Amino acid sequence: MSRWSLLLIPLLVCVASGCAGERRARGYMDSVRAAPRLTPRTTRLQRIDTPTRLAVIVAATTQDTDGDGFGDRIEVSALLFGNASADAVFSNGAFMFELVPVESNGTTGPPLGAWTFEPDAVRRAEGPTMFGLPGYRFELNLGKSAGSMQHGSANLLSAFKPASGGPLVVPAQDQRLVRVGPVG
Repeated sequence: MSRWSLLLIPLLVCVASGCAGERRARGYMDSVRAAPRLTPRTTRLQRIDTPTRLAVIVAATTQDTDGDGFGDRIEVSALLFGNASADAVFSNGAFMFELVPVESNGTTGPPLGAWTFEPDAVRRAEGPTMFGLPGYRFELNLGKSAGSMQHGSANLLSAFKPASGGPLVVPAQDQRLVRVGPVG
């Protein structure tokens, strides 16, 4: 065995066992503390008669589901809240949506579409939203009118009418912009 082999063997053993990396990281590892693991919070899903707040999340662009080059479907998630807690709740009632174009001068034109989801359809829409929160998930279909829309923006107005007869619930800031017209 040569003299170089005798010098390389201990060096290779040290590197293979991690002693060189350990020496380099020791100072850093001593100063870093392990982050505490957060315990997921579980909530009990509640159904209430009169929600007081509505949050609506809209996909920013329409989807072309029929392959004609124009966006014809809008994905929407809606969450209802009561006064008692910050947790989303469910409620019996109807959701209403209206899509209005936003002109370059800030004015709105005649509606591009309007949708009402009655209580039975609202119950079927219950489940996880786009972000996994409990709420409602809807697909708004623009139908054949999508093929004649010019490229632009539209605002999705929304409201919830409780079946209990309570007041209409609208989002605090009702501006949900969606790109309409040709996709791509």
